[in-house]
Amino acid sequence: KARFQYEILDKYTAGIVLSGTEIKSIRNSKASIAESFCEFNDKGELFVVNMTIEEYSFGTHYNHKPKAVRKLLLNKK
Repeated sequence: KARFQYEILDKYTAGIVLSGTEIKSIRNSKASIAESFCEFNDKGELFVVNMTIEEYSFGTHYNHKPKAVRKLLLNKK
């Protein structure tokens, strides 16, 4: 969908910082990036905003927040 609405100039590969219950939810196909976008903070760090990862069904009260801002890991060029 992004290719139809925007011009893609560069592509990057990034890692994402996740907690244990977030990883388990993603493995169970309980994640969505449909409404998400990326933005830089004041320190130049990249974050993904509005990414939805549903709560892990077997988690405890220490479960993650479904709409948390998550840090992306990029290498310098």
